[in-house]
Amino acid sequence: MAQKLSHCDRISLTHWAGLLTPQDCEQLIQIGREHLQSATVTDEKSGESVPDRNRASQMAWPKREQYPLLQRIAEGVAQLTSIPVACQEPLQILRYPPGGEYKPHFDGFNADSPTLRCGGNRQSTFILYLNAVQGGGETTFPELGITVFPLPGSGILFSNLNAEGLREPLSLHAGNPVTQGEKWIATQWIRQRDYVAPRNSG
Repeated sequence: MAQKLSHCDRISLTHWAGLLTPQDCEQLIQIGREHLQSATVTDEKSGESVPDRNRASQMAWPKREQYPLLQRIAEGVAQLTSIPVACQEPLQILRYPPGGEYKPHFDGFNADSPTLRCGGNRQSTFILYLNAVQGGGETTFPELGITVFPLPGSGILFSNLNAEGLREPLSLHAGNPVTQGEKWIATQWIRQRDYVAPRNSG
């Protein structure tokens, strides 16, 4: 059963334990392995998926309808956030190898980004931690001085936008370099409106 560990009002950052069972985590990792490819990011100016030297990882975007577990997670996220499943992007499963990291970045987009046509901005981010990282791999919020250690089955939910619906500077965050072993997470981005996949998403 999910248990709230901590909360930061400044970006509605909540740290939860018990979101996933060990079996859920293992199955998500296995699903991820079946679909891994080099990670990309969404370019704010073009809306295209492009490589980024600040992100050293592999990603998978499995189709929700093919896996009952993904459907169950989507429904759980909707229940926890009170935001409909229709606003969710596809769940992204990520593997960070030794040395893998994601340097400080924002998940929310600039107000003029063409990707806002896909359902508005990313109002919230939900990160689920899937394995015990042997070294490194923490999620840090440099503007808040907060560090979250990856614990299997736990997760964090935070807002990317301020009260005016613009990108919140305090939401800047990073995935620290993995110094030993590997790190697996699943990231759920939640849009302001129903999500519509871009035409180039395949």
